[in-house]
Amino acid sequence: MPHVDPALRRETIVIAGYGEETLGYRIRREEGTPNWLVLYTMGGAGRFERTQCPKGSFLIVRPQVLQDYSIGAGASHWEQLWVHVAFTGAFEGYADALVGHAPYRLFLDAPVECERWLHRCVNASSKLHALHAIQGALLEIEIPRSDAAGIHADCLEFIRIHMSEDFGVAEMARAVGLSASRLTAVLRAQSSLSPRELVETERMKVASELLAMTNLPIQNIAARIGLQSPFYFSLRFKKAFGVSPSEYRKLATGGA
Repeated sequence: MPHVDPALRRETIVIAGYGEETLGYRIRREEGTPNWLVLYTMGGAGRFERTQCPKGSFLIVRPQVLQDYSIGAGASHWEQLWVHVAFTGAFEGYADALVGHAPYRLFLDAPVECERWLHRCVNASSKLHALHAIQGALLEIEIPRSDAAGIHADCLEFIRIHMSEDFGVAEMARAVGLSASRLTAVLRAQSSLSPRELVETERMKVASELLAMTNLPIQNIAARIGLQSPFYFSLRFKKAFGVSPSEYRKLATGGA
């Protein structure tokens, strides 16, 4: 088994520091570390693999991937704030969403608040305070809209195709190639809805369209959107629209 610095083992909550490196500096870890790595460039420039890290950039690296970094091309020094952190739960999902399918991702011109949060992390009086600070820095970075919009569209397509079936968040996440936690983070960033809320919203939207545009019996509409109980469907529809399905149909069709 490869040697791992005990200070970087997975159970560690967070380790943070400041460095001002000069020519000749290089770190290479063939199998990375068990934790996420965050690097913020305060001055000069760095290089991570083939990616240049200029001043103001925010780099997020997945656990257990190659880490090869040094002074950037043409630079004489690299002033950086670095953090090794074991994200868990929703924050691991958010970090996962930020990086996407790649082993790492660089964000240029990161918000200045990121640097402030990372300074707090480095100077924190406890690991808990340090963890809160790195989480604050992470939340300053937005999931790229192009990524989030595409995932959101894929989820809508999946819901429409499988609407009459009994599926959960895990199945939808698997269909779009994400973990359930990452999918939750992406959808909340894009639409402010959880996966379950998005499914419910789309089901009620389709139900309202069918009520207004067809003569299908209410029990058939309920089945079309994956609800076998017309009574349960009526309760959920009224919660969403404030009226029962039959009342909605009358309003939508002018009482016809």
